[in-house]
Amino acid sequence: MSCCQIGGDEQTFLSATKGMCRECREIVDARYVARGERVFLERHCPSHGKQTALVARRLSSYLEMMRTPPGGQPPRRVLTERQGGCPTSCGPCSFHGQNCHLPVFSITNACDLRCPICFTYNRTDQTFFMSEEAFVEQIDFVIDAAGPVDLVNITGGEPTLHPELPRLLRHARRPEIGRITVNTNGLNLARNPGLARELADLGVYLILSFDTFNPRTSQAIHGRDIVEAKLSALETAERYGIPTTLLMVLIKSVNEADLAPVVELALSRDIVRSLTIQTMTYTGQGGGEFLPRAHLPVDEVEELIEAATSGRIPRAAFMPLPSAHPLCYGVAYLMSHGGATHCLTELLDKSTIGQYLQEGYLLRPSDELEIELKQAIDRLWSEGGDPEVLSTLKSMMTDLFPAQPITVAERQRRAEKQLKTIYVHAHMDEDTWELGRAVRCPDQVPVDGKQLIGACNYNLFYRMRDERFWVTR
Repeated sequence: MSCCQIGGDEQTFLSATKGMCRECREIVDARYVARGERVFLERHCPSHGKQTALVARRLSSYLEMMRTPPGGQPPRRVLTERQGGCPTSCGPCSFHGQNCHLPVFSITNACDLRCPICFTYNRTDQTFFMSEEAFVEQIDFVIDAAGPVDLVNITGGEPTLHPELPRLLRHARRPEIGRITVNTNGLNLARNPGLARELADLGVYLILSFDTFNPRTSQAIHGRDIVEAKLSALETAERYGIPTTLLMVLIKSVNEADLAPVVELALSRDIVRSLTIQTMTYTGQGGGEFLPRAHLPVDEVEELIEAATSGRIPRAAFMPLPSAHPLCYGVAYLMSHGGATHCLTELLDKSTIGQYLQEGYLLRPSDELEIELKQAIDRLWSEGGDPEVLSTLKSMMTDLFPAQPITVAERQRRAEKQLKTIYVHAHMDEDTWELGRAVRCPDQVPVDGKQLIGACNYNLFYRMRDERFWVTR
């Protein structure tokens, strides 16, 4: 690192890289710099000059995150010859640094909302529903290219509007796939409990978007008040026992006041297995025009969660997800007992937890982790730990590691009933796209059974090539 004075403010140079110009969308020279405590991605476009975007609230947390040892491994198969600089030949090419851990299938462009914050393009003039044959082809392709995965994500559009959704999901029930997740805005589930029953029978997980309790805020970010419909969808999921992730898009100066009640909703409902806080991404159909354009980095969201929970969930509980770039994902594991919240980092250090997150998004409760946890419980007992907490931990261990062996996927399902997860996820847009993050992306979109493209690269550079998901403005 090196320091210099610019306009009276001390600036620290951190690293050089490549970024993107929002105006012309060209790949340009970029660098990470710290000004005071804040870290920025600064790009220089020959045609449009300097542009900056906040990527970390505190230099100390940026340095801490960047020191996290990277996990995972390169793609199992290289599918595209590299023909130029990233992202001109995604596929993945030989330059990509991460295997696919989360394949994302867009099965329709139909949607019953037109949200001002949406970063996808959902056509109203030309409806697309992926055929059963095409879906099977895509599933086969992903398993062949990436190997077994902990989970797949079915999205759209609004995937619950697909008339053959249950038939498609049956094809995804394969031993190489740990679980199936379905993104939804909840509106169709709220009015169609029969579909919820089918999803429960298929053993899928829901990812229910839930951004606000405030009708006015809902109007601003969704175009209408859908708060009650979303609460109804969550109640439907509870009625049929569908494990659910709440997905909140957090927007600076718009719905920050909703963070505390959304976190509380996630912690208080047994059916909610995890909460994902996804920061606003200023790109796409609605998001590209949404103002004010104020980026929330991962470390700032973690600090906001600590403040919103009055310290119950401290920032210290979070760690970067080793299988992704540290500026993309933070994760914390929590256990509630007697009104108190305990973090997994109270039992195990972050480097140990990271060892069991190398291969995907879900904590892998292997036999080795059983040994680590038993040693941690013994240590807590010798230090005079809370007897009721110890009893809860021992009960969890008995459930996760019974005398009769069970699969890792089944252990994961059992663990998350008692150990909730909070993810903080920062997608990239034209302001924050950066080469180092792009080449470590584990979220990948299968395209025509030929390519696996990192999700942010797909949204920014490839989606517009597909007329099913793009409208020229």
